[in-house]
Amino acid sequence: MTMTQSEIYQELKKCVKCGACMAVCPIYRQTGREEMVARGKLNLIEIIHNNRELPEAWIEAVDHCLLCCSCEENCSKEVKITEVIAAARIHQTEIKGLNKVKKGAFALLKNRIFSIAKFVKLGSLVQWILWRRLPRHSGLVRRLPLPGIDENMVVPILPRRNLDDILKKRKINPQLPSLLFFPGCATRYLQPQMGLDLIFVLEQLGFNPIVPTEFNCCGMVTWGAGDAATNTQLKEGNLKVFNDNAQVKTVVTGCASCGHALKEYDNLPQECEILDISEFLFRHKEKLEQLVAGRNLTRKITYHDPCHLRKGQGITKEPRWLLKLIAGENFIEMRHPERCCGAGGTFGLTHKELSRKILKEKTDAADATGAEIVTSGCPGCLLQLTEGAVVADSSWQTEHPLSLLAELLRNS
Repeated sequence: MTMTQSEIYQELKKCVKCGACMAVCPIYRQTGREEMVARGKLNLIEIIHNNRELPEAWIEAVDHCLLCCSCEENCSKEVKITEVIAAARIHQTEIKGLNKVKKGAFALLKNRIFSIAKFVKLGSLVQWILWRRLPRHSGLVRRLPLPGIDENMVVPILPRRNLDDILKKRKINPQLPSLLFFPGCATRYLQPQMGLDLIFVLEQLGFNPIVPTEFNCCGMVTWGAGDAATNTQLKEGNLKVFNDNAQVKTVVTGCASCGHALKEYDNLPQECEILDISEFLFRHKEKLEQLVAGRNLTRKITYHDPCHLRKGQGITKEPRWLLKLIAGENFIEMRHPERCCGAGGTFGLTHKELSRKILKEKTDAADATGAEIVTSGCPGCLLQLTEGAVVADSSWQTEHPLSLLAELLRNS
């Protein structure tokens, strides 16, 4: 996913400045500024290409991108826009370095002594001092005034036991066909129940999910932030795990961003196939339909397309088939389900006001459906949508499709 200077130059020359990206860019829709749309960004990158002096206007334009792939999906010339912008961020990082917050956060992803697992466990012990539980939603909001954090910013409840801890006592059936489950950081450390739900569903289908504790972060967030060194280190660690388990040919994940990142890895073991969980279940639809046996959840459900699933991987029909299986006629499409929710990795933290404006489009669309559940195949989107529900005072809850499926199967 890291481009050479020659590759960047070739992509820049492919852009004909037609402006098709303007119709779909969530940043441009809110700002109306030419330099904030892909055409403007590519023009600035071409002008300053490989320059050691970066004007503030260049930095601002490159920074104001969700990497949502909307422009790429709408580009007739198939310019690899997100890769060019990510390469520009790498160039910026090489010159100016990462800011202290990102540098500290990314250090947790690769530090085995004080790891993200230990950080989350420590946070779980002290979180109630500064944060309070939301009455209607899953998450926390601030209890006391905190710098840079408003009263509606939602953070996940930090569990005392992560997915690795819980699975230590798991009993597996070695007679079942095995596959690798790549949980991703959010599922592994912040929302382990989501991982348990996915494992439960796979076991019901007759598979043995293997969850190696050696898996790293997929690297999507470090790639998007321009930290090439950390991204390479994380990828190399994951490739080692894949090679150590090369006899297992199928890798599934319940995180859209992780799936998008893993599918871009070079040098995967021969015949290794990365699948989003909705893709995998669709391949086993007959067996799953037998397990569901025509039962449906009675709550109304709507769906938000994660950018890295729909635009990054081209997956649209599989999640909808799954939700219709789960909810039947209670599944309702929202208006513009393909539009970005405004999370964009760290974008929702570093550009809160703009992110909230983009998010409001999504919460308004969800409200209009009358749904009780808004679901999405991306943990990051789910957290962003929960915050949107809090800001808009909406009554709907957020759930991963696999958690809804697990609920249906457990109650059958």
